[in-house]
Amino acid sequence: MGLLNSLFDVFVSPASLFGRIKYGERWGGWVFAILTLAIFTLYFSFYSVIDSEWLVQRQLAEIQDLPTSQREEIARIFRNLAGYAGWIATLFSVMLMLLAVAVLSFYYMYMDQSTEKKSYEQWFTFTLWTQTPVLVSTLIFVVMLFTVPEQDFRPDLINYSSLSHILNISNENEVLYSLGSSLNLFYVWNIFLATVGIKIWTDTSFTKAAFIALTPYVVYVVAQILMA
Repeated sequence: MGLLNSLFDVFVSPASLFGRIKYGERWGGWVFAILTLAIFTLYFSFYSVIDSEWLVQRQLAEIQDLPTSQREEIARIFRNLAGYAGWIATLFSVMLMLLAVAVLSFYYMYMDQSTEKKSYEQWFTFTLWTQTPVLVSTLIFVVMLFTVPEQDFRPDLINYSSLSHILNISNENEVLYSLGSSLNLFYVWNIFLATVGIKIWTDTSFTKAAFIALTPYVVYVVAQILMA
């Protein structure tokens, strides 16, 4: 079956998709390209409407301890880079995605105790498929971006699916705000897809597959708390 059918199935029938790509064509390169395009769309649509001076001031707020002369020099650099913010954010996010996929792929391969083990390359493509909810996340954001009245627009709209935004956590509580900002509602969807796929690819129980899929995110949350 084609790529479009596979993209449709990952949202409506993930068990069918993972069962089909277990031995067949996995479309890894195309999935990566589509995810990159989604990230590109997310940031370029955001930075096309965001005020560049707000962005500069937000960056400067994170380095308040510097002398005035150094802050002015850094502000000048930030203003020069503001026009490239979309490219910089896209590159940084794609690199983080690749790092996360690489680590998760190794973890899934290590946890695979089935008699017919898959290669790292197979697990890497598998993990790319579990990241596809970003397509829905981006679509929702773009719709919100161009339908929210201008007077109601807030720069933190880009974090609309983070817990800090959903629970309206104030940035005055730095620890909770930082933790909430790093946790995304779509992670639940990622975990669900990974659970379904792991169950099929390793012939294990749903409970064990869910445990394997959930553990990296629990470790991530604990790490965020410890570093806060």
